[in-house]
Amino acid sequence: MSRSLPLLSICIPTYNRANLLDSALHALIPQVNASSGAVELIVSDNCSTDNTQQVVERARASGPIQYHRNSQNEGVTRNILRLTNELANGEFAWVLGDDDLVRPEGVGRVLAVLRSYPEVDYVFVNTSTKRPAERHAFGRLVSGADFPELLPAKAKSLTDQYVEKWEDLIDPEVDDVFLGAIMCSVFRLSRWRTYPLELKVHNELFSSLENCYPHSIILAHTMIGRKAYYVGYPCTVTFFGGQEWRGYLPLISTVRLQELLDLYRLLGVDVQRVEKCRRFLLGYSAGALRKMILDPDTPGREYFSLREFLWRNRHHPRWVSGMLASILRTWVVYRLPKPVLQVLRAIKRYTTSHVLRCV
Repeated sequence: MSRSLPLLSICIPTYNRANLLDSALHALIPQVNASSGAVELIVSDNCSTDNTQQVVERARASGPIQYHRNSQNEGVTRNILRLTNELANGEFAWVLGDDDLVRPEGVGRVLAVLRSYPEVDYVFVNTSTKRPAERHAFGRLVSGADFPELLPAKAKSLTDQYVEKWEDLIDPEVDDVFLGAIMCSVFRLSRWRTYPLELKVHNELFSSLENCYPHSIILAHTMIGRKAYYVGYPCTVTFFGGQEWRGYLPLISTVRLQELLDLYRLLGVDVQRVEKCRRFLLGYSAGALRKMILDPDTPGREYFSLREFLWRNRHHPRWVSGMLASILRTWVVYRLPKPVLQVLRAIKRYTTSHVLRCV
C-alpha cells in the first residue's frame, strides 16, 4: 500500500540562523508528531556556514524533518520557490520564517480548518507580533507557549470567519502589508503551481517586486475569486524590528507595496479596496518618503521615482500634499545656517512664553 500524501507541508527556508531555527523546530516537532502523518516538516538550507545542519540533525531525534541543503546560496526567493514548487508534497503549504514560533495548538487549528472546509484554497493565519528583545530575555530555547499574550496581533479581529473571495482579505485591518506577510498564508499547492509565468528573481534584495513579494505575486494570479478562510486566533508568534533588512523599509513602503497594489488592481481587485489600502499606506509612509527624497544613502533609493509615487497616489492629493509640505519644511530647516536656526528657536521660545504670560 502506498503512503498517503500529507495534508499540510510546513516549509522553512533558512540561512545562517541556527540559533533561531532551533527554537522553531522544537516548537513544531511535537505538533508534527501528533498529526499522525497529516503534516510534513521541510527545511531548505540556503548553504549556511553555521551549524544549521547539526541543529536539524539533533531535532530529527525527536521527530521527522526533511532536510535539503542547496549547493550554494540561491537567495531568499529561490529558496522559497524550491520549497513550494519542488520539495513540498502536501495538499497545502505553509511557509514559515526560521524565527517564527508556532503556538502549541497552532498546527491543530490550521488542520481543523483544512478538514472542515475542503473547498477553501487559502487560509489566512493570524500572528502575534513581538519585539526581538522579548525573545532574547529568555536566554534559552523558546516556544510559542512562552508568549501566552495574544496581543498585539497583525490582524485586528481574533474571530475566525469564512471568506467568500480571497481578495476580501486584502485589507489593512487584516495585514498591513496586504497579504505580503508570508507566514500568515496557507495555500493549496495545486492552485499555487498553476502560476503561468517565470518569476525574474536574483540575489539583489528588494530590487524588484519579484525579489520582495514573490509569494504575493503568485497568490494574486492564482487565488482571486477563490474561497478562503480567516483564522483570527494568532497561531504563531513573529518578531519584528530586528530584521537585517529593516534599512529597506522606506523602499518597501514607498515603492514595492505601491507596486503590489498596482498588481492587485490590474488583476481585477476592487478599486475602492485598493485605494483604501493606498490611503492606509500613505498614513504611515511620511517618514519613508522623507528619507527617499532627502537622504541619498537610503538603501534602494535608486529604485524610487517621485514622479511615479505622485502618479500612483493621484487620487489622494490631500494626503500627498501634506506629506510633501512636511518634507519641504524639514528641508528648509535642514538647509538654514545654524545661527539662523538659533535665532528662530529663540523667537519661538520668547513668543510662546509671552503668550502664556498674557493668558
